Amino acid sequence: MPASSSASKVKVRLDALVRLRQTGEHGAVIRDSKKLWETGTRPPAIRLRRQYYRLERMAPVVDERNPLPVEDRPVAARMILPRGVALRLHLTMLFAAQCQATAGHRWRNDIPIEPTPSGLSWAALVAANASANSGILNAADSTNKVRQLKEAVKKLESLHLVSVPRPSPRHPITSVQLLHESAASTEAAAIAYTVPLPTEPCIELPPEFFTRGWIHALTTSEIAALLMWFDLLTFSGGQSSSGHKVAAVTGQARQGWYGLGREAYETHQPLEAFELIDVVRPEKRHYDGKWQGFNIDPSDLLCHRVALVPDAFARDAIRVVEPVLKRRDAANYWGRPIGGRVTEVVWP
Repeated sequence: MPASSSASKVKVRLDALVRLRQTGEHGAVIRDSKKLWETGTRPPAIRLRRQYYRLERMAPVVDERNPLPVEDRPVAARMILPRGVALRLHLTMLFAAQCQATAGHRWRNDIPIEPTPSGLSWAALVAANASANSGILNAADSTNKVRQLKEAVKKLESLHLVSVPRPSPRHPITSVQLLHESAASTEAAAIAYTVPLPTEPCIELPPEFFTRGWIHALTTSEIAALLMWFDLLTFSGGQSSSGHKVAAVTGQARQGWYGLGREAYETHQPLEAFELIDVVRPEKRHYDGKWQGFNIDPSDLLCHRVALVPDAFARDAIRVVEPVLKRRDAANYWGRPIGGRVTEVVWP
């Protein structure tokens, strides 16, 4: 990606994050998310079934530079969009479901899309860049946010992730029911969502991913890449000599299992800068991923190795991400803050 294009995207992202902070929307969403968790079942982790973000069979990848067709990707990867909040909304619904229902049970969603004076709404639980100017969130911004959420619901319905009663002027979209996150439902046979059982293979996101605002501060590509790293570290990660779980992924596995292209893979740079993951790079590889030469020794480390930073999600997301984006905008380089966390992983 050209440096100017990348810098422009960072600037747009930074401006949007600053507006979310200045309007107070980000803080309000965090407060409501915490309340949802604290007054519910208080799940120690939010569990996601593997069919959501990983294919059951590895898709053939002829050329790593050519991504899989969208329709062949896992459902989570199909929601990597430059605009729209479908992935954030759906993950927030899964979070809400596990805060209000127990393992093996269905979840009855009574949360409406639009704000109400008496209770929660999806507008209160999902942060969206709906304001055109800094300052307080006004009525026009709220209307725009509700419109974004309704578009997201339509996207989720098209992916067979939710069912929505046909709206009418007298009955607008209010009741959205979750379907199984594998997207295996059809128009003729809907499969209701149930909270995963302990025996089901799942990754476990810390609740702080939602209650500390990370879901709203990260891009959809960064979120999808995190799901991949959680999966690799859960099911196929090795262990370093210091006891930390580490994982690596080839380009073919990244594409063939997770449907993630090069742009999603490059998110290891901001995720490392946000101190969510630790990364060790092959010694003979440049920062941009290119090899210094073609004489690669069989003993050389070929892929980046990644480890999750312990308790990284316990920090307030916006306070971490905004300063990093400002440095990236000014210096055109992803880097950890001066005086930030020092990697403690001892790599094999």
